[in-house]
Amino acid sequence: MKLKNVTLELSSKPFRDDSDETMRSVCTKLFMQWHDLTKNADVISVMLWLADGSEILNYSGDLNQTFEWAYWCGCANPVPIGPEKCTERQKRNTHHFPKPYIENPQPRTYAWLKKLVSTIKEIGTQITGKPIRVGETYDNGPEFAISEFKYKKHREICQGHTMYPNSVVTCTATLNADPEPYAGFPNGIPQGTSVGTFLGKQYAALAKDVGFDYLWLSNGMGFGTETWGITGMLFDKKQFYPEKAAQAAELMLGFWRDLYKAAPGIVIETRGSNFSAGVEISTDACPLKELYEDFKIAPPVNSPWAALNFNTGLEIAAWMSHVAELPDHRFPFRFYIHDPWFANSPWLDRYGREPWDLYPLLAVSRIDQDGNTQIPNSVAFLSADDTWGRLPDQVPREVIPHLYEAFNTAPDQPGPLLWLYPFDEYSQIVRGDNPRPDVVFSEDMFIGECIQEGTPLNTVISTGNFRKLISEKPHALDGSILIVPISATFNPSNKQAIETFIENKTKLIFYGNLQGAPDWLKNLLQLQETTPITGKIDLKTSINLDKTGDVPLPTTAFVFPQHSCGGICEILVPNAKATPLAFATQNQETRIAALARTLDNGTQIAFVKALLPAGDTIRPGRAFDYADKKNTFPTPRLLRHVLGQFGWSITCKAYEVDDLLPRTTISRNDNAFFFNIYAPNTTVEMAVNTPWGAPILTEMNTRLDSDGNAIWHPNRAEHRECRLFVKQKTPSTITAKIAHQGFPEYHDSKKRSYYGFIDAEIRFFVPKGYENKIEIVPHSSSWEGSILNSDPLVPRWEETSSGLCAVLENFTGSVAFGILK
Repeated sequence: MKLKNVTLELSSKPFRDDSDETMRSVCTKLFMQWHDLTKNADVISVMLWLADGSEILNYSGDLNQTFEWAYWCGCANPVPIGPEKCTERQKRNTHHFPKPYIENPQPRTYAWLKKLVSTIKEIGTQITGKPIRVGETYDNGPEFAISEFKYKKHREICQGHTMYPNSVVTCTATLNADPEPYAGFPNGIPQGTSVGTFLGKQYAALAKDVGFDYLWLSNGMGFGTETWGITGMLFDKKQFYPEKAAQAAELMLGFWRDLYKAAPGIVIETRGSNFSAGVEISTDACPLKELYEDFKIAPPVNSPWAALNFNTGLEIAAWMSHVAELPDHRFPFRFYIHDPWFANSPWLDRYGREPWDLYPLLAVSRIDQDGNTQIPNSVAFLSADDTWGRLPDQVPREVIPHLYEAFNTAPDQPGPLLWLYPFDEYSQIVRGDNPRPDVVFSEDMFIGECIQEGTPLNTVISTGNFRKLISEKPHALDGSILIVPISATFNPSNKQAIETFIENKTKLIFYGNLQGAPDWLKNLLQLQETTPITGKIDLKTSINLDKTGDVPLPTTAFVFPQHSCGGICEILVPNAKATPLAFATQNQETRIAALARTLDNGTQIAFVKALLPAGDTIRPGRAFDYADKKNTFPTPRLLRHVLGQFGWSITCKAYEVDDLLPRTTISRNDNAFFFNIYAPNTTVEMAVNTPWGAPILTEMNTRLDSDGNAIWHPNRAEHRECRLFVKQKTPSTITAKIAHQGFPEYHDSKKRSYYGFIDAEIRFFVPKGYENKIEIVPHSSSWEGSILNSDPLVPRWEETSSGLCAVLENFTGSVAFGILK
């Protein structure tokens, strides 16, 4: 494992007093307990959560000035709307009644902060021998520390309503005049000073005086006005306002221009919002293209929200959307192990010490213009300390081994599904001559929900990189099913690249809405537009769906025009050869929700309508209004079920209609497949098949059913190698085992044994570079010597689009695959 950077996030809570002894003790423990990981990094960063960023805003330039710090458990500037008559028990709610984590916390001075920064760098260098950076944080909300600046002196900048009315500073706000001297404004703040200018000058002054190296913008600062919800300057949940796009983008660009002008040379790292690039662009006209190209910010990390709301699909989609293009070499991953503000430590409680938000995320990769597979090169931890200022050794001891495993088996080629992401096009679609933010919103919201419902999508390529790669290496991506948002076809420059891919006898799924699609795509899909239908619909399918005990899945769904570009308008052209897979009906009207088609050259294509899992009512507020799973068809599952037409079948059997189903990512490493599964409900059964047969996971027993599917009962978190696939008609149980070396002629870690085949066709994906070293031997028992009683088998070799495999046919019994030295 080689990392460019490891960031250890640390609050002010471990420093229970301002003594040098405490300061040095905490810093020593911090670097010692993470040393087994940080030794792999070029640079180590310590990112300080001192308060909420108000220590930047309030700084006068006097190092003896004191600042408010984060000594609260709960929301430091609490939600003002609570129960009118609270019982003592209700007062335990720290969102309304925050509590200090220690008695009588004492103020800190900026002189103490300067000493802390220098001590972190001194001790960090002594222990690790690495360069040490120290970062400052700015949060725009009310949670972390009492802020008189934001909530008393300058409430005019709090124009966001995330937690309660006027609770969040927005990047587009301006300040009222203030005669008080500040470090960057010794004569006071002039009327109308922008938040970007004020924050930039204040940070520059503080960084110069105390030694900060970079600034982290938290909770969506700079990416929108309501970054915890789906609303924004262009969208109020009921309708879009495309006419506001140009002005909204300019307002946000103004923040970034002012920030960089006020703090020349500033290094910025970002949290981003909790949503995808497309949602940021479509709801707030976030100018991501300019942020990446002109300001070279670090791309947003993956959101920690999944630990709270279990929406790993949104987390994965949002992260991939932000790294489809990169401003520079930085590709950061962040893992939520402790919370220094609210009483929880996700690794120990929310995750239950299970890495279900680690392996699926670290299966994510991006493909660059040369076809290289790129993986995260930086790891951050929120946070090293917990709510009570402790630094438990248990957490790094348990988390670090999982990180080693994840990076040692990280993707080195595209996964089975590849997301074509229109990073540049989305900005043009929202801010161009005929702005259509609804198109972008619908597609990006839908794909996140598809991953949430089990679509194994974890590799991304931007349209720009796709065009260049296909023009130079037309077969580079043949092994992946291309997942294409219909809006990617709006750009005529993408047409040739997509057509070249189609010519290669490949597989593609187009998702989204036909409205606005070019004629060539409509002809390809054999679809045309008619009058859209909205409201309550009935969904019927001809494909294999998930099963829910004795109760069939509901067939009702709800379609709102703002979620689907006006409604469902897709119908087949006359004499179409495409096969409809799902229909939406309302009264006597029928529309196409999914179809598949095989072209004359053997290429397989499909279409899936972007139908969001909406409830029957749009409610006030900023959150998406999800359907009641007990009474509504789970529309995003259509994409996963359509994959079955291409040989990739993943279906689930649950006891209840509203049981949460496993989410899967599938990555490739050293010619093996790695299945990474998060099963929120461990009673759910999976039936899995692929173009090469049922996947047999290493170190598991797999039951093959009468249809040849692999039947799994996954644990909460799984990270399993798969090298062997089997096609077999007779049900049996296959055992897959990592075999010990046994004899010195064999490689000590690459031997695999399998038991239980009946007249099977077996494909084994051999580790790269060992094609001439493979030895395949049938054996009669687990005793190591049994492989010496049989002669090696001679396989048939097959070069698939996904790699080289050894094939055995009509095999019965047990077999070992060993690598000779």
